[in-house]
Amino acid sequence: MGGWGTFSLWLSLALVIAVAVMLAVGAIRLADRILSDSVNQESNSALSPFLTCVALVFGALLGFTVVVAWSQFSSASTHVTDEASTLTTLYRQTAAMDDPAQTQLRNLLRTYTNAVKGPEWDRQRDGGTSLTARAAITDMYHVMGSQPANDASIANGAFFSQLTVLTTERNTRILDAKPRIPWLLWGGLVFGAFVLITIMGFMRLKSKHGHALLSSAVAALLGGLLFIVFCLDRPFSSQLGLTSEPFAHSLEVFDAVDRGT
Repeated sequence: MGGWGTFSLWLSLALVIAVAVMLAVGAIRLADRILSDSVNQESNSALSPFLTCVALVFGALLGFTVVVAWSQFSSASTHVTDEASTLTTLYRQTAAMDDPAQTQLRNLLRTYTNAVKGPEWDRQRDGGTSLTARAAITDMYHVMGSQPANDASIANGAFFSQLTVLTTERNTRILDAKPRIPWLLWGGLVFGAFVLITIMGFMRLKSKHGHALLSSAVAALLGGLLFIVFCLDRPFSSQLGLTSEPFAHSLEVFDAVDRGT
């Protein structure tokens, strides 16, 4: 599945770039049909202000969107790492507890980590969650709540505090899986790219092949950037996105704790 996912990702990128290049070439051919043969490079002086204006506005909008998308992607990565780190902290804190609470909590922590690393990681791409992971957190609260009233050790208090942090980090990770860039902004980006490529097609150069090559290069760049923004806005839904490696590392730490290291 990973190989097919990677292939489909690169295929999607190739299709986006191909459509952008076709648009650039189509704009040049449309200009050749509309404009008369008497129109030469002097017409560029009339189109240059429009091209400059559109390029500045679109560049600012695209640059802002890329920065925001990257910031959200980085935040999602940090939240995943923090959640995995909290799991290792909780598992180590159980070393200060007595049975049966220690065994119950360790089993629940393993159940939760395996569920997040496996089924939930795939489901959250579509906004879904794992009932097993959700139930594991609830059961940990039940175990802590069933402790004797006079058993208010420092270890239990610290564990309960970290469990609350884990719950918050889980909710944050699930929310991070949802796209943040609104459809209205996407409409502005696509329309801006379309207008910019079209205006470039109506510019006149001595070499038609050079014109087509230059316009295609710019169109490919814009298509690639839009595709990158799309992937960054969905940190869990592409092969270039985040992975469940931090949770796999947590399971390794669990094994080390069981061995007393």
